[in-house]
Amino acid sequence: MFKKTMVLFLAAALLLFTASAAAASGLFSEMNETEYADDRLPVLDDVADTVSVSKNEDSVTVEVSQAYYEGNRVYISYKASGQIFEQDGLEMEDGSYADIIAGGSVQQEDGSIIGWKECIVPEDEPADSQTFCLVYSTPENKENRTLNFTLKHHEYDHFLQGNSSVTAYQARVILYIGKVDIKGIVILTSPEQAASWLAWQEGKEETGTDVISCWNLYQNGELVSYDLFGASEALADDVTFSVMFPFMEDLSGLSLVPEYSEAGEKPDEAIILEPMHQE
Repeated sequence: MFKKTMVLFLAAALLLFTASAAAASGLFSEMNETEYADDRLPVLDDVADTVSVSKNEDSVTVEVSQAYYEGNRVYISYKASGQIFEQDGLEMEDGSYADIIAGGSVQQEDGSIIGWKECIVPEDEPADSQTFCLVYSTPENKENRTLNFTLKHHEYDHFLQGNSSVTAYQARVILYIGKVDIKGIVILTSPEQAASWLAWQEGKEETGTDVISCWNLYQNGELVSYDLFGASEALADDVTFSVMFPFMEDLSGLSLVPEYSEAGEKPDEAIILEPMHQE
């Protein structure tokens, strides 16, 4: 009798553990198993708020499952019981638009839709909390529907900064560290680099100077991550790089190393990153 009771107890414990593990894996992690995988999605499962707001119209139920608002980025996971036509980004209460910069959606075998979005919020928006609108329509009715949800705003936890010490150009870095990833900008001041970037953007084969194509993250001299974002903008004298790296708890010994389009990485031009103290 004791053995039978113990077996039943162990079976019940295993069932409870399995159910808890399944519950811990949310829609963000489910999307990470699709073609729109992103290393940040399992992290978002841990930090995102459970929103679970839904609307049922035209025989289609649309639900925003999880969401997280940090810095100037908002992340959501959502699902629909049938086909929908969704707006890429998210609308906001005042009519402004948070444009999409990452995400995707997939159709399930039962015809339902699951998806996720990362959208960038205009810098001048209020910071305490914000109401966002997922805008969509259905095949039966092309009129836009809105599904509203309000999120608390989370500030970035830490800031890192650095300046280049080479003579060929000037560069300064600001990185924002939150609970999802590390993101920021590198502003490179060099008329030669800017001219070559502008020539490349115009489709010219000869760009002149060997351009810095991206910046990679190193820790204590070892490569941690290549830039996940890779966006840049060239002006007359400056090139601004938008950089993004996976989340890290240990921020010691970090540096950014430039990678040239022809010469490759140049560790001797590394920019050492240090904490930026906020007053």
